[in-house]
Amino acid sequence: LKNIQRKGIDVLVALPDKGKGRSIGAGVYIPDEEFEFKVFHLTECSGWYRKPMLKGLKKLIVQERPDILVFIWPYILQLVFDPFLYRTLRKLNVSILLREIPFQVPPKGSIAEYFRHNPYMTENGTYLKNPGIFFLLWQYVLSVIRSIYYKRVAGVLHYAEGKGNIPISYGVPPDRIWPTLNSPDTVVLTEAYEALKTAENNARNGRKIIHVGRLVPWKKTDLLIRAVSLLIKEIPDISLVIVGDGPQREELENLAIELGVENNVQFAGAVYKPLELGKYLMDADIYVLAGMGGLSINEAMAFGKPVICSVCDGTEKDLVTDSVNGYFFRPNDVYDLANKMRQLILVPERIRSMGEESRKIIREKVNIDTVSDRFVEAFRKVNAIRNTTDKK
Repeated sequence: LKNIQRKGIDVLVALPDKGKGRSIGAGVYIPDEEFEFKVFHLTECSGWYRKPMLKGLKKLIVQERPDILVFIWPYILQLVFDPFLYRTLRKLNVSILLREIPFQVPPKGSIAEYFRHNPYMTENGTYLKNPGIFFLLWQYVLSVIRSIYYKRVAGVLHYAEGKGNIPISYGVPPDRIWPTLNSPDTVVLTEAYEALKTAENNARNGRKIIHVGRLVPWKKTDLLIRAVSLLIKEIPDISLVIVGDGPQREELENLAIELGVENNVQFAGAVYKPLELGKYLMDADIYVLAGMGGLSINEAMAFGKPVICSVCDGTEKDLVTDSVNGYFFRPNDVYDLANKMRQLILVPERIRSMGEESRKIIREKVNIDTVSDRFVEAFRKVNAIRNTTDKK
């Protein structure tokens, strides 16, 4: 958002009162900093539909009169269930955009077929292999809700390429779908990398694995610990550093003890400052994300790490190319994960070359500058459409 503001777009952000948002998960880092754009903290409450909504959003829109309003989930539901909000947006001629992934969302009219071939992943990281009638009925209700908000938006901003078939199936024109991708502040990360690379530990043996992320079930950090336990006889000096904190930490620490790898697994706790995080990443050889994720892949690649991951949220496909800068393993398959780790650990030269490819992708393709350019282009196109409509 900072970069978008610097490129000539006036940015205003409405957030839940700090630390009080239901949609903010346990362990999510909330920065305490001054922003270059306007930030409004609104009271979050539960709508009658039992999802979070921002109280006072309509009043804020009337006060600030934005040209474009970008919704994310679950706040997009206000567009469906608050008719007064939608009426106000239409009256003020505000263009509405939806920013989404969308992950585990079937195309319209293909619910049963989709989940027959794509088992639903629950929040505890397990797969719902045989969804019952109530699950499918609920998905149908969600499909009806999506039909409403897709009809009301001027376009869709996607976190990843290749997701356009979902909104298209709901009637969104292909030229109103913009894959903006996503990125942390790669300028700051690059500065940290440059500051640390001269002091890089040249004694690395290619056997230090790192994971960065909240310790929650859908990250599947337990799968990574189990993979280490499978490799420890063959590679006794393998080590795993887990950077992050969360409600699952004690359970994961106990798992490491139970599997006899407590001396090979280090829990570093949460680290947020780029320079401190960079020290852990520079000291590691391979980055592994066993479950769902996001920006931690970008961060690892900015520090020149090859990446091993599985199905994340779709963004991984724009970052990782199999056998080029990392490997994909079969979802939830600890043996395939261990095998992919082995393939890298036993070939240090592959670690180096894949790490260089990771840095190249961040430098040339997915970084804070290219992503903000995509946002700016989308906003300008939406404004052009809006102005054309005004003249009719």
